[in-house]
Amino acid sequence: LSVDTLIKKGILKVKEVETYRLERNFKKEFPRHELNSEQQEVFNKIKLDLEKTYLLFGITGSGKTEVYMEIMKKVINNGKTCLLLIPEITLTNQILARMSSRFSRIAVLHSGLSDGERYDEYRKIKRGEIDLVIGARSSIFAPLKNIGVIIIDECHTESFMQDVMPKYDAINIAKHRCHYHNCPLILGSATPTLEQFARASKGVYELLTLTKRAGNANLPNINIVDMTNDARVGTIFSQTLINKIFEKLNKHEQIILLQNRRGYSSILMCPECGYTMKCPNCDISLTYHKTKDIMRCHYCGYATKKISICPTCKSSLLRELGTGTEKIEEELHSIFKDARIVRMDLDTTTRRGSHEKIINDFENHKYDILLGTQMISKGLDFPNVTLVGIINADMQLFIPSYKSNENTFDLINQVSGRSGRSEKKGDVVIQTYNPEHFAITLASQNDYLSFYEEEMKNRLMGKYPPYFYIAEVKIKSSDYDLLSKEANKIKSVLQNKLMGKEVIGPSMDIPFRINNIARFNIFIKYKKEENLKIVLQNLIDHYK
Repeated sequence: LSVDTLIKKGILKVKEVETYRLERNFKKEFPRHELNSEQQEVFNKIKLDLEKTYLLFGITGSGKTEVYMEIMKKVINNGKTCLLLIPEITLTNQILARMSSRFSRIAVLHSGLSDGERYDEYRKIKRGEIDLVIGARSSIFAPLKNIGVIIIDECHTESFMQDVMPKYDAINIAKHRCHYHNCPLILGSATPTLEQFARASKGVYELLTLTKRAGNANLPNINIVDMTNDARVGTIFSQTLINKIFEKLNKHEQIILLQNRRGYSSILMCPECGYTMKCPNCDISLTYHKTKDIMRCHYCGYATKKISICPTCKSSLLRELGTGTEKIEEELHSIFKDARIVRMDLDTTTRRGSHEKIINDFENHKYDILLGTQMISKGLDFPNVTLVGIINADMQLFIPSYKSNENTFDLINQVSGRSGRSEKKGDVVIQTYNPEHFAITLASQNDYLSFYEEEMKNRLMGKYPPYFYIAEVKIKSSDYDLLSKEANKIKSVLQNKLMGKEVIGPSMDIPFRINNIARFNIFIKYKKEENLKIVLQNLIDHYK
């Protein structure tokens, strides 16, 4: 008999059962730790029935997550819901595993989910089946009702700002939602932005501090290596770092190495005539990716085969300059032949679930060395990691941005914090050609307050945030002559309409050309907004 006949005869019954697509099988148990005196003091200060912004400033490994969980437990017991924003989807699995040991009704929202999984999670939230939502910046729009707290971890991270349409700042959206629900916003970081810490210093935010690592963990020993003296010919590793890696491998401990540039080499150049292989669409050098043997543009995605003869002078002596994660991985294999090495960057994490697999495999010690870009620098917690090596600490130091010192300090401080997070003593090796630079020396000393004071002097002299606001006007066109003419016209209008405000430019953006579109910038520095918004809106309306 057919199934339909059996159903008609009443022998079989049809029952529709809805199952959710996102599987969560966390086997690891996370014991609940009693809050130490510092953590308890922070917990006691947070008022859950009040619209207020708190800045939780705690060094790496100080147990901010444990404080978050105690706050969320209290909120959920009061019948309200919680929202936790994290900066990278690479952190999702570790934080979700830890939260699942304490809470059962959790939803996750981030770009790594399939459409079906995201649809399921959204419906669970909408139906009121969820107490806690964890996700990246877009989860700030999760349809939670009766929110009792919003927590933004690693709040200094620029990933909470969306710079493509629709543009928004997740922290500002969080403030609006907290105002609507009359609940607190908690911003947590070991390296808050200067603007965030300045607001806390002035009392706009309430400052909460954690000054020591939780449990029995100590801060790692940090060694700054001057590469002008210690660099070995023909390698990117100092002898100091090589010796440390061998030491940790012999102890069966794990290592994290940071190089904030993917690919094999960043420039293919002819030493005879100076020719550099550039993207035909963008004003930037192509990066060589050895595994696929292609030159790729990291802005527009253009790719082409690597050339062997200079098209200008016909020389065959082309050189690969600059060092990316691919090249470092190759050299690691040649020096540490028995080491198990995994690379984590945009090139190795394009497949669905690849972030999660690499993190899980490394956590289960299937690999000895994790090499990656800044996606491995924050939030991750591996108890067996006792060495962090920063291959080139200078990479962000000389980027033409007023935040270059701050970004350098943040990156060094955050990735250094991955070492020695349990009872095993940790080490950090920082390779640099600028060992005396205050951003590097103070990061090595874990001295945020001294860095804050020093960098605030620079910001004041340069009229930069948080002392001044900056508005940026971007002018783009495929026609350079038209672009130049209109950019100068716009500057003239802004100077006439915004008397008393500093108008800088027009200057070429970096890179100047992307996808055959040239770009100019004009910056406006100001303290009071007054009629600025009206002037800028009139400008937009004119060009529309």
